[in-house]
Amino acid sequence: MTISVQRIPGSCCVRGLLAISGLLLLAACEQDRVTPEPQLTVAVYEVGGAMVKRERKFNAMVVPADLTRVSFRIPGKISHLAVQAGQQVTEGRILAQIEDSIQRQMLADTMAQYQLSKRQLERAQNLHKRGSLTSAQRDQLQAGFRLAEANLKLAQARLSYTVVKAPFDGIVAEVKKELYESVAVGETVITVYRNDRTDVLANIPDTLPAKIYRIRDITALKARAVFSGSPGAHVMNYLKASTARNPKTQSFQFWLTMPASGTPFPPGRPVTITIDLQEVGFGADTGLLLPLTALEAGAEGAFRVWRYENGVVTPAPVQVGRITQEGALILSGLWAGDLIVTSGLYRLRPGQAVDIQIQNQGQ
Repeated sequence: MTISVQRIPGSCCVRGLLAISGLLLLAACEQDRVTPEPQLTVAVYEVGGAMVKRERKFNAMVVPADLTRVSFRIPGKISHLAVQAGQQVTEGRILAQIEDSIQRQMLADTMAQYQLSKRQLERAQNLHKRGSLTSAQRDQLQAGFRLAEANLKLAQARLSYTVVKAPFDGIVAEVKKELYESVAVGETVITVYRNDRTDVLANIPDTLPAKIYRIRDITALKARAVFSGSPGAHVMNYLKASTARNPKTQSFQFWLTMPASGTPFPPGRPVTITIDLQEVGFGADTGLLLPLTALEAGAEGAFRVWRYENGVVTPAPVQVGRITQEGALILSGLWAGDLIVTSGLYRLRPGQAVDIQIQNQGQ
């Protein structure tokens, strides 16, 4: 018996279509798969134990000691400038002079009148003794002599006003006027400062002045000063302190001084001031030290940090006591051993899983 097999037309085409459909479905599934993004890696800082900051450091600057503005008491045109900026001067040295021809002429006139009145009074005294002159006539001549004497002293004073002299031994800081330039009464011509001492000015935060003024003997306050470019530290004494904020810096100002030894430090040189809080009579600051890169500023001066725990990060508010050169002193909101993120803060969100690298471990 012969069995015949009949080919079904189009069966190969059907199998081809099924294969193509399977490939398309596989490709679509591959496209639907989302490749997971790599997990963010951040640096963290392990918070150490509480620190006691006995010392406070401030950036300061050398300022001229007793900077004095020298000016004329009468107007005129400058005829002589005897000094230049940076020049050392001694007390009483002439610094500048204005034209004095008018004052000298007035002095000569009043001197002649004074001498004439003096001779007339002497003759009147002799005539009065002999009875040839009445007391009234003598008194009139005596009044004329006193007036001439007063005019002479005034002329001498006016002539002295044509020069300005150094008020003390020191250094010329600046010459503000040029030769032959006219000056008004009280207009600064030259500034001079002392060279027998060094003064330093520091801007200090709001909290410290109130503590400073609680010291029983504020004049006993001392500080260590390190001058830029000079080895070693110098002990400086309290000079004065402001009781109101400086309108430009919005901080209080604090002056220290010490006697000048050898070559004085020039004004403008940077200085680092260190004050021992406990030594001067008030408590030291205590808190946890944190790098400034870990702080994230919020509204109204508030700060927060990102704490890493159980593989995720969460924001935590903190109270910042003050900012130091080593970092921020945290008063509350952290515990020793906390891991705090110090990089990529702007990329974080609450509950986000991250990988960490501990770069600084608390001591």
